[in-house]
Amino acid sequence: MTQEIAARKIIYEEIDESKVTANQKWMWTLAAAGIGLNGYDLFIMSLALPLIQAYFVSFSPAMAGFFAGATLLGAIPGALISGQLSDRYGRRLILLFDIALLTVTSILCAIAWSSFSLIFFRFLQGVAIGAEYPISASLIAEVMPRRNRGKWMTGAFSFQALGMMTAAAAATLILFFVRGDGAWRWMMFSCAIPSAIVAISRRRIQESPRFLARKGRLKEATRVLGWLLGEEAVVSFHRKLTLIQREEKEPKQGSFRDLFLPKYRTRTILTAVPWFLMDIGLYGIGLFTPMILLYLFHGESAYTSGFLAADFRSDVAASIADLFLVIGFFLNILMVESRGRIQLQILGFIGMAIGTGMVAIFGKDARGGLIFGFSLFNLMVNLGPNATTYLLPVEVFPTQLRGTGHGFAAACGKMGAVIGVFLLPLSAHSIGLSSTLILVGILCLIGSIVTLVCRVETRGLPLE
Repeated sequence: MTQEIAARKIIYEEIDESKVTANQKWMWTLAAAGIGLNGYDLFIMSLALPLIQAYFVSFSPAMAGFFAGATLLGAIPGALISGQLSDRYGRRLILLFDIALLTVTSILCAIAWSSFSLIFFRFLQGVAIGAEYPISASLIAEVMPRRNRGKWMTGAFSFQALGMMTAAAAATLILFFVRGDGAWRWMMFSCAIPSAIVAISRRRIQESPRFLARKGRLKEATRVLGWLLGEEAVVSFHRKLTLIQREEKEPKQGSFRDLFLPKYRTRTILTAVPWFLMDIGLYGIGLFTPMILLYLFHGESAYTSGFLAADFRSDVAASIADLFLVIGFFLNILMVESRGRIQLQILGFIGMAIGTGMVAIFGKDARGGLIFGFSLFNLMVNLGPNATTYLLPVEVFPTQLRGTGHGFAAACGKMGAVIGVFLLPLSAHSIGLSSTLILVGILCLIGSIVTLVCRVETRGLPLE
């Protein structure tokens, strides 16, 4: 084994077997904060959507899809491109760029002068949101220890639910103090403040030592290793380096085409297809939950009289259901290392199908049953696939392909999200809301089958 390859393996081992330090927690927090901002930004749009509908008079089901789906469309190239760029140029640089872009586009959305300008700015904002998925996931996986990496990954992704809850609270507060349908501008602007704080804080973030070692930048990698784990890790690194004498072939730089080679094809299907199917339901239902509840609670009359009061009540009901997003993540953190990723993903998909079926069955007849169905859906999506589809790509792909693999899977997810957001209003209008929800449930069941067939359990295994 060459000294460079030996040094790389030792750096990987030191991180895998480490005890969590304050600087590891700092890196984790700054990466997780971006996921929280993604949840905040995406959910604030669902709460602002009825207000935007009232503000821009000409509004159709197709236009509702464009408003909600512009961000998700932007997330597709954002995830694809940032994943590959992070494998080439590093995690830190792309993290800094994407949070700056999120801050700027939040301000632009708040001052949008027309429906088309708002759609365009939301698309740009989506680029930043999509970029966050593969980079933050790769960085967290590469700096946290092996034995409880799943808990740290799910813990970071649970910031998405915290962001959604914060968005619900912020929107409710804005509606309380700002009268009139122009309150949506304050909702759009509200994301700029926390994202600017994260942008400033991320200037202190360090590059992944795994990435640096993979690129042959061993001096930088050992420096960051010492910063991350303490100087005793550097001493251990130099001691182990003198003991390794085996020969090993140097792995080549990964490329997008490698995802479809026989070696990785099953892993690509496992990470991309369930994420695609899950996001159809998660975003197709999640982004429109307040509007669905507004319609089911009040019917067409909600748009003709007492609109703000009705919107406020539907936002409160949606907030109650969203509490179960946090509970779902909490349960995943408790179970992800004991039950494994695959079992939770399958269970979560089945629970999502049951939740959508309950909403379809109850319809307008029982408000309590509707909220319970939405709550079950939210609980099971975060207990299972919303957390595990974020976690699996960084564990099944090696370092040289990690960002690219996660970026492709995330982009497939956002393609599913776009389909859900664009087609749900049209489908509900043409075949009815209940039939549309049953269709989403069927897709969730297909996701559980694909997971079972292509399963690759990564629990407790070291990163390649």
